[in-house]
Parts: sequence; C-alpha cells; structure tokens
Amino acid sequence: MTGQFTSQKITENIVSRAIVWAITATKAARGAFYILLTAFIAYHFEITSGVPAASTQGLVSIATVAGFARPLLGYWNDMRPLGQRRRKPYMTLCNILYIASVALLLTLPNPAISAGFIVVLVALVVYGIGEALIDVSTDALLLDVATTKVEKNKVQAMARAGAIGGIMIAYGLGSFLVGSAWPWFLAAMAVMIGIGTVLTFMIQEPMITRGQVQELIGRERDTIPASYKTTLWIASILMLLSTLSEGLVNVQLEPWLIAKYGGLPTQYYLTELLGAAIAFGIVGAIAASHRAMGTNLSKLVIPSIIVAAAFYAGLPWLAPNLPVYLVWVTAKGTGAMVFTLAADRVLMDVVKGARKGATYQVFVLFLSGGGVIGGFLGSLLRPAMGMEGLLVLVAAILVGALVMYMTMLAPRLKQE
Repeated sequence: MTGQFTSQKITENIVSRAIVWAITATKAARGAFYILLTAFIAYHFEITSGVPAASTQGLVSIATVAGFARPLLGYWNDMRPLGQRRRKPYMTLCNILYIASVALLLTLPNPAISAGFIVVLVALVVYGIGEALIDVSTDALLLDVATTKVEKNKVQAMARAGAIGGIMIAYGLGSFLVGSAWPWFLAAMAVMIGIGTVLTFMIQEPMITRGQVQELIGRERDTIPASYKTTLWIASILMLLSTLSEGLVNVQLEPWLIAKYGGLPTQYYLTELLGAAIAFGIVGAIAASHRAMGTNLSKLVIPSIIVAAAFYAGLPWLAPNLPVYLVWVTAKGTGAMVFTLAADRVLMDVVKGARKGATYQVFVLFLSGGGVIGGFLGSLLRPAMGMEGLLVLVAAILVGALVMYMTMLAPRLKQE
C-alpha cells in the first residue's frame, strides 16, 4: 500500500500504512529523545561532571522555548510548500535538525566549563526547533488524513503507541549505556532518527503550489466552528496546567529517584522500562479495540488526571522500593499517555479548514508554554521547597485541573 494522501477524505476508515508507520516511527524517535533529555542527561552530567540537576533543567527549559514558534511553523506548513509539498519536506528537515543536535552532543566538552555549556545550549536549541517542527508537521498530516472518528482515534492511538515505544527503547538502552558508554547511547538515538527519516520518504504526498494552497484556503475559510471556540480555550488552559505541573520537576526527578532507591541507576531505569512496556500494552489494546476506536476518548481524561495526581502526591512516602514504584510509574505513565491522546482528540474534532495546521498549533502552544514556565519555576523552587514540596505542588495543580475539567469542560463536551 502506498503512502499517498490528499487534503480531502481518503478511503473509508483507512489511513495508509506508509503514513501510519512514518508517524509512529517519528513519534518513537521524539519520545526517545524526550527521555534522553528528561531522564538521562541530568543524571549523566551530574555523575560525570558534577553539574547540578537544577542547572540542567534550566538548560532543557531553554530548548523548549522554540515551542512558542509553533503557530508560525504551522502557518509555514500550511501556506509555504517546500518542493510543492506541504508536510513531508518539513518532517525531513526536522530529522536533519535532530541529527545535528546528536552530533553536537557527541562532540561535547565538559558541560561544567563555559565551552561545554555553549555546546549543550546550541544542541538543545537545535533540538527544540526540530521537536517543534516535527510535532507541527505530523499533527498537520494527521489532520489531513484522518476525517472520521475511527480514523482519528486510530492514528492518535498509533502516535501514542509510537511515543511509548521510543520511551521503552531509550530506557532499555540507557539502563546500560548512560555514563561511560554515553556516545553509544547517542548513536542509538541517531539510528532511530534515521529509521524515521527513511519511512518519511515512503509517503507519497501530492504536489501543490502556493496558488493552489491559496485557492484551497479560499474555499475553506472557517477553521474553527464558532460554537467550539470557548471549548478550545478551556481545553488549552487545561493542557497548560498539565504541562506546567510536570515541568516543575522535569529533569530533576530522575536523579532524585535514583538517589532515593539507593543509587541503583541500572535497576531504576529497567523498572522504568518495564513500566513503559506495560503502558505500551495498555495503549496498544486501546488502539486495537474496535469499541474504543468508536467511542469518545475524552472520557478518559478524568481517570488519567486522578492517577497522575495520586502518583506525585504519594511518591515521596508511598513508594518505598522499586517493585512498589513499578506499580506507581506504570499507572502514571499510562495515565499521561491516555490524557495526551484524549486532549489531542478534542482538538482534532473541532479544528477544521485549510489552515488547520496553524490553528491547531495555536492551542497546542499552551502545552509548550506550560512546560517552559514549569521548567524555569521548578529550577528556582527546588532549593526552597525541596523535591518533596515540588511533588506536592504538582499534585495540587493537577487536582485544580481536574476540577476545571469536570466543572467547565466536560459539560460543554457533552453538549457539543
């Protein structure tokens, strides 16, 4: 089956395998790189160069600032075809940026000195631009090809499954390669990016000129139904609260947990791997379920937020050893993926029109904003509150998000 698609509806309830696998592999590479930055880089810098985890979190937060360019990148994706194609060239460009970031980290001098700091900063900024671009391009591609409820549920579930698969690979490799074998870990990330790039080339996207894009936009003026605008703003604030809360602990959490469990990084990372594998199975089961694919996935928001809030609130006191932590992290990881799946589905249902790539990113921008704000706040609050205090604060914000969802968003979704 080819990877051809158009901006109009394709075959009934079927999205081409080339597109599905390209998106899945791309999300896997993104998920692996995300774990590289949030789970491994702070611990690696701490044990090899003595760089405090809070300092590394500040650097990683700088990388996410590129996410604020998402609406602009979405506009280019919609309005400025490259080589007369709207999505595929941008996906390829982002993979090049990912590889460049890996190459910079492979040449990294000591991050504790000024030269090393500059290299890390440049590498993370390049990565941040690539991450924003790949998310914009794949989101727009999903909106292009998925037109029915089943299609939307299926492609979003596969995207989440790909992200979890990348997380599993990163934890599996990182369990053994972080530290003295750090370059091999980065090389493995490069291989994943290469696979995603090859699969992207298999997509057969139809050619379109700028003039044809303008004509298309003229026919599809309204990008969001007026009745949904308030719903979208509420959903966006909810997403901001979610990423703000997790951004508070961000890359500081992993070194703290490793120290909590006796300084056993390999055992800890293998526990995370097993938890991700279980979460992968659960999300995969949702994707394979015909009943789930035909339902309103936004109903899963409530249990996923409850699980995440309980995880952060109880973590300092109720996870005395790794086996107990495995149960906690499996529940939390599954809940986080289900929450993202449900939130993205809400947006896919109401963002329409030829400029949907840019419009979608205006609301996804709240995710980036929450992560950036949370990351910087967390690096500042950690010395004053301690890790336990930050975890309780995260749980409190999530409880506030849950109240907001149940009182403001859920009733509107039921009506619409």
